[in-house]
Amino acid sequence: MRTHSSFGGRHELGQNFLHSHSTLHTIAELTRATTGPILEIGPGTGAVTAQLYKLGRPLTLVELDETRISHLEHTFPRAQVKHADVLKSRLDQSVIVGSLPFHLTTPILRRLLRARKWQNAILLTQWEVARKRAGVGGSTMMTAQWAPWYDFRLIDRVPAHAFTPKPSVDGGLLTIDRLTASLVPERHRSDYQQFVRNAFTGRGRGMKGILTTMNLTDRTTLQSTMDRNDVRGDTLPRDLEPQQWAGLYSALRTTENPSAAQKQSRKSREKGNTMRNDKGTEKPVITGEMPIIGADQANKKLEAQIPGLDTDATAKSHDKGHLQAERGYMPQHGKPSQPQPRWNLPRRQG
Repeated sequence: MRTHSSFGGRHELGQNFLHSHSTLHTIAELTRATTGPILEIGPGTGAVTAQLYKLGRPLTLVELDETRISHLEHTFPRAQVKHADVLKSRLDQSVIVGSLPFHLTTPILRRLLRARKWQNAILLTQWEVARKRAGVGGSTMMTAQWAPWYDFRLIDRVPAHAFTPKPSVDGGLLTIDRLTASLVPERHRSDYQQFVRNAFTGRGRGMKGILTTMNLTDRTTLQSTMDRNDVRGDTLPRDLEPQQWAGLYSALRTTENPSAAQKQSRKSREKGNTMRNDKGTEKPVITGEMPIIGADQANKKLEAQIPGLDTDATAKSHDKGHLQAERGYMPQHGKPSQPQPRWNLPRRQG
C-alpha cells in the first residue's frame, strides 16, 4: 500500500492541517450563515470537514492526495469524495470552503474568481495574501480588478502554531461574497480590468497624472469626473474604493478621446503588419530620423581606398565595418556619429 502521494510529499501538496478549535468553530459559523451545497477544497485529515458535515447539507470534497481518499469516504459516507486537482475541477457549488495550500493560493483564487456559480467562499490562506485581498493597507491590482463583483473581507489572523506541521508564516481567514448587484456590468469585465491594469502600471504622480497620461478625455472633463467620484489628484491607485474605480471607469469609457483610441488602434494594426504591402513591394523602414543631405557622397568617400594605405595589411587588421566604426560612421542610419573610443575597438594584429 502506498504511504505517500504520487503527487509529492507534504511540501509539494502544501499540507499544513488546521487543529485550532476556535478557528474551526469560526469557519463552521461562517458556513452556517450561508445557504446551498458546499464544496471543500483539500479536506486533508477532515478537521474542517467534520464541522461542515454536521450542517447536514450536500457536501463535496475535492482531494488531490489519493492516500486520504479511503479515510474520507469511510468517515463521511454522505459526502461525495472526488480525487481531483482543484485547479482542474469545476467549482460549481454555492459555497466554497477550504484551507488553501500557501504556495498555490493565488492560482486557486484566480480560478475561483472566474467561476460563475458559487456565491460565498470561506478560505484559509497565507496571512499576507488574505490581508492584500481584503485591501488592508491599500488595495492591490488583483483586488481592484475584481472588486465590482465581489466583497473581500478579512475575518481573523490564524497563528502558525494553529497548524500541524507548523508553517513559517501565519494564516488568514478570508471571506469572498459575490455581490447581488455588481458595480460594473459583467460584459465590461475585460475592458474594466484592463483599465485598472493601465492605471496601476501607468506613469504619473497620483490618479490625475496617470489618467492624463492615459489620454482618455480632455483635462476639464477628467477633473470634473474625479470631483464627482471624490478622487483627489494625488490619490494613489491602491487607495481607491471599489465605488470610485467603478465611477471613474463608467464615466471615462463613455468620454474616451476618439483620436486617442484611433491612434492606439492604428499603432496596433501597424505593429501586426509585415514589411510588405498587398502588392508585394517593400515598404520603407521609418526610423524617425531626418535624412542627411550628402550622405551618399560621404558613403562613397568612406568606401574609397585611402591613399598610401597597404590594402593587404588593412584586410588583415581591419575589415570595412571596423574602419567605418573608427571613423564614426554608422551605415545603418546613413550618417556619421560620434567616433568610438579607442578602448572599445578590437586590438590591431601585426
